[in-house]
Amino acid sequence: MAEPRKLDPSNPSAWQDYQAQQQLDGPNMSHLFGPLPYTGDTLKPRPDGKTVLTDDAITAAQEEQDDRTAFQIISDTLEQYGLSNLGPKAWQMMLDGTPPDSVLFDLRQTEEYKERFKGLEMRRLNGLGPMSEAEYIGYEDNTRQLMLSAGIPRAFMEDDDIAEFIANDVSQAELSQRVAMASAAVANVDPELKNQLREFYGVGVEDEGELVAYFLDPERGVTAIEQRLQLESAGLSSAAIQATGQGLNVGLAKKLASQNVQQREVTARLNPQAGLTQATLSDKGATTSELAASSFGLDPDSTAQIKRLRQRRQATAQRQTGGLITNVGASGLGSAQN
Repeated sequence: MAEPRKLDPSNPSAWQDYQAQQQLDGPNMSHLFGPLPYTGDTLKPRPDGKTVLTDDAITAAQEEQDDRTAFQIISDTLEQYGLSNLGPKAWQMMLDGTPPDSVLFDLRQTEEYKERFKGLEMRRLNGLGPMSEAEYIGYEDNTRQLMLSAGIPRAFMEDDDIAEFIANDVSQAELSQRVAMASAAVANVDPELKNQLREFYGVGVEDEGELVAYFLDPERGVTAIEQRLQLESAGLSSAAIQATGQGLNVGLAKKLASQNVQQREVTARLNPQAGLTQATLSDKGATTSELAASSFGLDPDSTAQIKRLRQRRQATAQRQTGGLITNVGASGLGSAQN
């Protein structure tokens, strides 16, 4: 009787014997074996000269088939995670006797996994609650779709950028607000708005990327509401420059923005009074901030100062012309408000 031998996938003859056995025993035995030969399956001769699997071999084959089914589940999971490169390591762990339910746990300790899901560790260090891999991937998918629909450059959709959002617990709702503001800011080509953002808040906006990064950077620690206030206040100062040639100070601009003052209102209020910001021989004129504070009733002192300035200029004009000067009839007086 021939000696039993191991079924080795690297042995073509043994593989042919295995295939022949599958054909001989038919479909009733085929469910015990997977699509690949199994190292360790023992063959023994039959009276007709064929070979058959021993009981031990059948048991080993079933166990290995179970391993392969478990491995397929693990392999599919790794593919979903974007970590297919860990497949060989997972298979080797199973061959070394690691229980299938422990393989994924051990793989989470690898550097590959930590790099792929770096936002999870960052959340832990920030004292935030855990997040599953499925939630993490869902957040990534939703974030990229949101940015694509808003026309945000792909440079801001990298894994590291999204990991920062996750690490700082930026919700999808807040991110939607940030993206909307970033998209609006990028679409606004008003150079004065960009200048005011730079002057007020030190925002480098030489190109679209810098402006987008400003609104999408959660490490600035600025809430979406504050960011909107900053953008709107810079826009109001830009409107003031167009109306009078001077911008607003940052405090006043933010105060106007917090009261929902619109750029068109700033233009309508300040443009007729622009002459009051110009210096004359007898006075240096008012600042645009003083003029705006008076026009919108934000500062009694500014209101009184503008009133006195207008009266002085009216008196000067009357002395120079000797005639009755109306509030709106002389250059440099500005219209009669407050």
